[in-house]
Amino acid sequence: MEITKKEIQIFREIALNNPETVSKLSKTTSTSLSYTSTILRKMQKKGFITQLRNGKEKKPLIADTPHAAILRSLILDRQHFNLDILANKGTPILATIICQNLRKTDELLEASGVSYRTLWGFMDKARGMGVIQHNETFTISPRHEYITKFIEAYQSYIHQIKAKEHSVDALVKWGCGDEYLFETKDTLDLQRTGISAFQDYGALFFTLRNLYSSVEYKLRLEDHLINHILSEGKQNTLPLLITWRLNGNNLDTEYINKKAYRLKALEIINAIQKYMQSKGKEKPDYLLNWREFMEKYGDYSDE
Repeated sequence: MEITKKEIQIFREIALNNPETVSKLSKTTSTSLSYTSTILRKMQKKGFITQLRNGKEKKPLIADTPHAAILRSLILDRQHFNLDILANKGTPILATIICQNLRKTDELLEASGVSYRTLWGFMDKARGMGVIQHNETFTISPRHEYITKFIEAYQSYIHQIKAKEHSVDALVKWGCGDEYLFETKDTLDLQRTGISAFQDYGALFFTLRNLYSSVEYKLRLEDHLINHILSEGKQNTLPLLITWRLNGNNLDTEYINKKAYRLKALEIINAIQKYMQSKGKEKPDYLLNWREFMEKYGDYSDE
């Protein structure tokens, strides 16, 4: 999901000056016509621009996508803001900061997958611009919330494009960096997760659509439980509760708590732990009362 400096330059030119043709865009950005055309094709795939036939030429236009609209507004409203902060590895690093709780630089280094030199250079620049701040974790400054909105919209677009490469009816439920979860009615050669994997752990749930993960590493039960939360939030918690109770003695609580914290799902994980320990005496509104849960537990478990 990287964006190059040249793509940013070309997008800015289109947003500010609305060139009539690709040839004019090529001249105003001091870019060869063939290279400009190549860049525009790449930007079109990324959902930034479209091209309208204008006689023998084409007119570049801002695409009707949420991330393109946000970036256009940013350029028009803050023309002196240095958008190079988004270039190359900048966007993936910012996406990692937005969707994960990361306390230390080493954690950010591992999660973003960039080199130490790249991360150090980016962080020095981002801090100097006041874009990134660090209290308990790294975050985007509230003064730059438009960057957060852009990154979230762009990341969502890229994940949806990638998911549709697997299935035309794919619907992304959650995503962060290179990892995303999507559901489809198709059966794919990918790892099922969330509710679609719970039957492997004794929970008798069957769905018309399957939830898949994009990751290649082997998912474990704790991952499936977290992925159900990431895809469903506080909805449809019964499958989660039943699978948890069936396998509670085998759960690696340190692993699930650590990963849930990083992926911003710890609130629900903590609520479920208290719910199980207190047999429903401690529960938020989105969890069933204990008696109703135990009645359904017998219906949907293989015990």
